[in-house]
Amino acid sequence: MPALSKTRWTQIAIGTVIVFIALCVAMCGPSHNSSNSGAPPTVTAVPPSAAPSAVPPPGPPPPPVGKDYVEGMVQSVSGGTIALRTRTGSATVDYTPETRVVEATPAKLTDVTPGSCVNVRATPQSAPAPGAITAQLVTFTASADGKCPPPAGFYGTVASVSGNTIAVTGLGPGGPGAPTTVTVADSTSYLRQTPSDAQAITNGKCLGANGTQDGGVLHAMLISLQTCPPMGHPHHHLHLPHLHLHL
Repeated sequence: MPALSKTRWTQIAIGTVIVFIALCVAMCGPSHNSSNSGAPPTVTAVPPSAAPSAVPPPGPPPPPVGKDYVEGMVQSVSGGTIALRTRTGSATVDYTPETRVVEATPAKLTDVTPGSCVNVRATPQSAPAPGAITAQLVTFTASADGKCPPPAGFYGTVASVSGNTIAVTGLGPGGPGAPTTVTVADSTSYLRQTPSDAQAITNGKCLGANGTQDGGVLHAMLISLQTCPPMGHPHHHLHLPHLHLHL
């Protein structure tokens, strides 16, 4: 094979030197380790931790009974409309098959038993402190499957009765389940409330109704009935329980 020319040897030598220099630069240049690189570090996405278990939502609110109230003696009943005679004149109440009707009858302290549902009206002259109430009126009813009927506004369950003291769970400003001591006196009145129906709405009965007032008519959601007391009681006040009288 003919000998390479001097020029060709020179070109090969120069090329070899260039390759050698490139290799040296690559080997001696800055490391591409991620800790020294000027590029932003790689970020590994970490899935967010599972949200903490949410607090179970509160149960459904009690069925409403309405913000308005009227009471009086039944004068007439016709087609779902009740005419009342009140202390100040007259009133009209109407009701539907969905209206809850209860009847209240006089009772005594010994009728109040553990497990009963109670609604307590404090004496006007006392300002009930948390956990203590002096009762003017105690309205009670039997529980249904261990639960109190919210439409009637029963706020507590009787834990015990001893002497002139009724221990109630869940009645008072302490919150649901808070114990309350209800003190009764000789002047305390008691009403036993039992479920009833519209057939019990008759002339001459005293009636209290909670509902919504509209156009001079109270649309009743809850009706409470009671036998009217004998006439001749000028200072008589109906003891019909409703949401504006209890604590």
